[in-house]
Amino acid sequence: MDTTRRDFIRITSVAGAALVLGVELRADVQLQPFAPNPWLRVERDGTVVVIIGKQEMGQGVRTSLAMIVADELDADWAHVRLEQASTGPAYTTLNTGGSGSVFGAWKRLRPVAATARQMLVTAAAARLGVEASALRTENSAVIHDASSRRVTYGELTTDAAKLPVPQNVAPKSRQARRIVGTRRKRIDGPDIVHGRAKYGLDTRVPGMLYASIVRCPVVGGHVQKFDAASAKAIRGVRDVVPITSGVAIVAGSTWPALKARQALRVEW
Repeated sequence: MDTTRRDFIRITSVAGAALVLGVELRADVQLQPFAPNPWLRVERDGTVVVIIGKQEMGQGVRTSLAMIVADELDADWAHVRLEQASTGPAYTTLNTGGSGSVFGAWKRLRPVAATARQMLVTAAAARLGVEASALRTENSAVIHDASSRRVTYGELTTDAAKLPVPQNVAPKSRQARRIVGTRRKRIDGPDIVHGRAKYGLDTRVPGMLYASIVRCPVVGGHVQKFDAASAKAIRGVRDVVPITSGVAIVAGSTWPALKARQALRVEW
């Protein structure tokens, strides 16, 4: 059978489609993210991707937030993957602190995942020709016990992505939770231990510069004047500039930026 260019584009676009949900869900979506702020994605191979908007500081928050999503979605925990949110229009609140990550995400992430689960059930009901109320979800699959049939989330992503988004979907009851409240190994634990995890300090971009800041040793002090000649004489230093909190030394790498701090002469 001959395949036209248009057929090829259509087929490949469907093959790469994923079900994506966000906090502000929209219905005007066809094989595209449901919202500009996606926190959850179900891939065609069944992988559940949880986008994390908090930073790992040893508190295990990335796994904690993934547990919230996986529980509401009835996802297979063995196939949950993390993806760190990047700054930009889609993610405007990425601060971490005050022990508020789980508390703040609890009410935000549960409805998102519950909505995704309901849409997957609706898609499965249409495929199996049964009422949605006759179905249940478990380990990333929709199950019809009466006929012993099951459809995986991965098989349903394309159909689910075409459905209108339901509103005000109620999350699970406390008794129905299977993951929250249990002990789970950190998803990113092995990467952290083996040095594969990427932090902000690991970021490298073309033409990247590094800055070291010299601050006043006394609270409330400010720069009166400074002599940057010795600091600028160090190879790799690009500039020395005053800022509101002191003096910044900008260099092509970390070492000259730090070394120039010792050479800089500041009157506070």
